[in-house]
Amino acid sequence: MEISLSRDFDNFIKEQMATGLYKSVNDIIQEALSLLISRKSIPQSRIDMLNKDIEEALSDLEQGKHKDGHEVMRNLIAKYE
Repeated sequence: MEISLSRDFDNFIKEQMATGLYKSVNDIIQEALSLLISRKSIPQSRIDMLNKDIEEALSDLEQGKHKDGHEVMRNLIAKYE
């Protein structure tokens, strides 16, 4: 299979290779495709719920309502697991 990438993607792949975290370009492409498959498997309703929660949190911040970040993350993880 042959693919063509934009200069930005090509540069990004080179940057990732330079980190030493990947042994080959193939490893990077496989991880990218795995992430895409994972993202596509999340139901839209779940994404919509998460976006709603984010919007509410941003609104709270604008109103000066602050919450403990660790507690918020624990609650989000429990909700979306």
